[in-house]
Amino acid sequence: METQKLNHRYIARVVLDAETPLFVGSGESSLLKDALVQKDNHGFPMIQGTSLTGVLRHALEDNGTDKEKWNSFFGYQGDGKKGLGSQLKVSSAYLVLNDGKIAEGLQIYKGQKELAKQFDNLPNRQHVRITHKGVAKGHGLFDNEVVYKGARFLFELELKGSYKDSEKWNELLSELQSQSFRVGQGTRNGYGRLSVHSIKVKDFDLEKENDFDLYLNFDPSLNGDDSVLEEKKLEEKTKSYIHFKLELKPDDFFSFSAGFGDDEVDNIPVTESVIEYIDNELTIKNGLTLIPTSSVKGALRHRTAFHYNKLKKKFVDNISDEVYLNFLETNNDAVYNLFGAEEGVDDRDPKNENGMYAERKGFRGKVVINDILLSKEKVANNKIFNHVAIDRFTGGAMDGALFSEKVSYFNDKNGVFEFDVYVEPIEEGSDEKIMEAFENALTDICKGLLPLGGMTTKGHGMFTGNLIKNKENIYSYE
Repeated sequence: METQKLNHRYIARVVLDAETPLFVGSGESSLLKDALVQKDNHGFPMIQGTSLTGVLRHALEDNGTDKEKWNSFFGYQGDGKKGLGSQLKVSSAYLVLNDGKIAEGLQIYKGQKELAKQFDNLPNRQHVRITHKGVAKGHGLFDNEVVYKGARFLFELELKGSYKDSEKWNELLSELQSQSFRVGQGTRNGYGRLSVHSIKVKDFDLEKENDFDLYLNFDPSLNGDDSVLEEKKLEEKTKSYIHFKLELKPDDFFSFSAGFGDDEVDNIPVTESVIEYIDNELTIKNGLTLIPTSSVKGALRHRTAFHYNKLKKKFVDNISDEVYLNFLETNNDAVYNLFGAEEGVDDRDPKNENGMYAERKGFRGKVVINDILLSKEKVANNKIFNHVAIDRFTGGAMDGALFSEKVSYFNDKNGVFEFDVYVEPIEEGSDEKIMEAFENALTDICKGLLPLGGMTTKGHGMFTGNLIKNKENIYSYE
C-alpha cells in the first residue's frame, strides 16, 4: 500500500454565532446554581476544543454509512496495539470581544476587565422533572447557567494531510453550517445552535517554497495577522430533517413566567439578555421576552401522546389496566420515538409476558426547537392583572390572598412571531401514525386549541396562525 505524503497543512479560522443561548457545562456548581458554564481564566465563556471535536466527529459519522472514513482525521483506538493519532487539531473557541479580539494570554486589557464583570452573573434557567401524571417529581427541581444568545466564538482548525484530503476537508467545514451542528447540553431544549459568522481558510502545500515560508511565518495567535487566509463562503448543509415553521399570532395576552416578581407585582414574565456587536463592539441588550423551548415541547409532547392514542383508537374506557400503562405519555410510542427516552433502559424484548412493553433503550429526541427571544420593540410586559382567592364558604375574599401578575402582549395588534421545528426522520418501518399525531399537535397550536405558557386557564396563551411543512403551507387559520 502506497504511503501518502502528509505535505499539506489545511488551516481554517472560524467565527461562530450563537443563534440560541448556549450551555457548555464546566461540571461545577455554586451555592445559587446547580450547573455553571465553562469559562476561561479571565472569566469569559468558552467552548473547549474537545467539545467541538466530539460534535463534529459524531455529526460526520452519523451522516454516512462508512464510519471508518473519518478515522484518519480524528484518530481511533483499535484492538491491541492498533490505533492511529488524529491528523486534525481543534483549538478551544473563545468569546469574541471588542474589535474582533479575544482575551488571550495571562493579562487582559482594562476594557476587557470591565467587560468580564458582565459575565459574572449569567442568565439562569429553571427546570423541573415531570412525572407521567403531569406533576413535579420530588427533588426534581434544578437549574443551569446559559451564555447569552448572539455571542461569537473564534477557534481554529488545522489538518495535517495530503492533497487527497481536500474533499473531506471541505465536507468537514460544511458540517459547521448544518442544522445538526449544536454544541453543549440541552440541544433538544432550545440551546446550542451555532452558525458560521465568517470563515477564513488556506491550503499550504509545503512542497512549494512560497507556501512553506507562509506557513512557517503564520502567526498562531488567534489575535494575530491572518491576512494570508482567504474568506470562504459555506453553503448550508441540509440533512433530511422535516422542517415545520409556525407563524403565530397571539389572540391576546400570554405569559411565560419567571417564577418570581418585582417591586410592582408577585409574578413577572421571564426575560433574558442577548449580545449584539454594534460597530464591532460587544454590547449586551437587556429585557428581551423569552419563550423557552422546554415550555413549548412539554405541551407538544402531551398533545402528541393524546393524538396518537386517538389515532390508534386506544381509549381509557375500552382497554385493560395492563395495556393502559403502555399508553401513558412515558410509554407512548409517538413520544418515545420523537421525544426520546431516559438512559439506562433496555429494548431487547418489545413486550413481556403480560403484554406490557418492556423497558426500552434511552436515546436523545428527534424534535429540535430553538428558544425564542422577542425584543422590547415587539413585545411589552407591563400589563398587570390583579387576582384574589375566594372563600368558597362565604363567597368573600380570603385574607392575605390578593396577588398580581404581569403578562406579555404584542405592541402591534397584528404582530406575529415565527418558530422553526426540525424533526429527524424516524426509523424505517415505524408506525406512520407517529408523524401524523405530531402534525396534528402542531396544527392544534395554529387552531388555537393548544395554549402555550402559563395562566392558560385564565384565557392567556392562545395562538392562531399558519403551519408550513418543508416550505408548503399545510394549514392556515385564516
